Amino acid sequence: MAKRGIVGRDAEQKTLAEMLASKRCELLALYGRRRIGKTYLIRQYLGEAAGTYFEVTGTKSGSAALQRRRFREALESTFLGGQPLPDFRSWEDALSYLSDELQRRAQAEPKKTIVIFFDELPWLATPRAGMLEAIDYHWNARWSKIPQLKVVLCGSAASWMLRRIVHAKSGLHNRLTRQIRLAPLSLAETDKYLKARGMRMKPRETLELYLALGGVPYYLDRLIRSESVTEAIGRLCFERDGPLRNEFDDVFASLFEEHEEHMLLLRTLAKRAEGMTRQDLVIASGLRSGGGLNRRLQELAESGFIARIAPYGSLKKSTQYRVIDEFTLFYLRWMDHAPRGVLARGGASYFRARAETPNYKAWQGYAFEGVCLKHARELQRALGIDNLVTSVGTWRFVPRAKSEKRRGAQVDLLFDRRDNVINLCELKFSNGPYVVSKSYARELKDKMSLFAEYTKTRKRVILTLVSPYGLKPNTWSEDLIDRVVDATALFRS
Repeated sequence: MAKRGIVGRDAEQKTLAEMLASKRCELLALYGRRRIGKTYLIRQYLGEAAGTYFEVTGTKSGSAALQRRRFREALESTFLGGQPLPDFRSWEDALSYLSDELQRRAQAEPKKTIVIFFDELPWLATPRAGMLEAIDYHWNARWSKIPQLKVVLCGSAASWMLRRIVHAKSGLHNRLTRQIRLAPLSLAETDKYLKARGMRMKPRETLELYLALGGVPYYLDRLIRSESVTEAIGRLCFERDGPLRNEFDDVFASLFEEHEEHMLLLRTLAKRAEGMTRQDLVIASGLRSGGGLNRRLQELAESGFIARIAPYGSLKKSTQYRVIDEFTLFYLRWMDHAPRGVLARGGASYFRARAETPNYKAWQGYAFEGVCLKHARELQRALGIDNLVTSVGTWRFVPRAKSEKRRGAQVDLLFDRRDNVINLCELKFSNGPYVVSKSYARELKDKMSLFAEYTKTRKRVILTLVSPYGLKPNTWSEDLIDRVVDATALFRS
């Protein structure tokens, strides 16, 4: 059941609805990057439905005593009408008091839902303070016996949530009944979100904005209706006091322990548009190969910053890692290397000048490829093949020696289908209907020939163009481009 005030998030709302309808106690792990709307989702959906709603939020870098004081204040507000309690000397004392209150409330109101929301749990559970152990004990001994109780463990620090909760080998991992990884809004959800805020943007503007900022609600909330997309990006990202001026560093500092290495991995990956294999990444970054690298790559993937893309017909070791987070790509290309002095004097005008350059248009093409990769399911639906696709991937041919006469070739996205067909997708960003030139037509023919020769596929290949405004047919596209998908497919939820 969709809740008023929540845009999109259909799968997540379904999970929360099932939690509320459940006849047993529920323990949900919710994680996702900062600014993504985790707290809003829980307050709007579970908070409004609960007979009793208890929420406590951790304080970044706060001591254990401070975290317990925040907990005590939340108890006073929720259960005691503001009457003061003495400070708790341990988390065991604090959670014992909460358990007593939960049992009293459950007995007094047996048909009403009780929601306990631990927000920013990684900050609450300071090292060696014993909070997780206390939660584990009280869940097992007392909370799980209260069927109307729904407990949410939430955190932005993805590495901590994955290691200590979701993938933990003991403790709370075995108690979880559900989990949600909250991702940025899709392009369709972003369009709905902007409209709900009264932003009258054309699809083209929404797409251009999405290429730079992605679907992060916090970023979208800072838009001003009277601004153009270029003006908005310039003010948010390049003005000295712009809300997103220091966002990149702040996000990674809050998400990951040892975040410097996560940032190094992203900076390294962003330098190669087509992505890198794990071995290439080790060489280029200088980081050691091993479990630590695997964990960081997993954390970046779970947080939505990178994607693992399997090249068609290749071994597992050929899997490519590619940056797909829009704001990360934008920051590393346009904000990270911007002259500090220029930004101090007027960063918005600096960006406006860059936004008109061929380099920016080329970068938009690269960013558009990432958006299409993230919206592969929407593209499948537009093509009417979502029930036929068996795998999604890319393909790349690199000549083995400089003496080889053949040029390299790359397929941005392909859909391998069970009906003996493969859709080879060309992803092209343009300001109007895409025009196939004579040279590009020759390149496409060579690409299809190389693909058939080196993959030895027996399937029929359908060349598919994905471009915001579709295709302008001409002599060179005739009998070459089989299917065309425009941006309306990406806006279709």
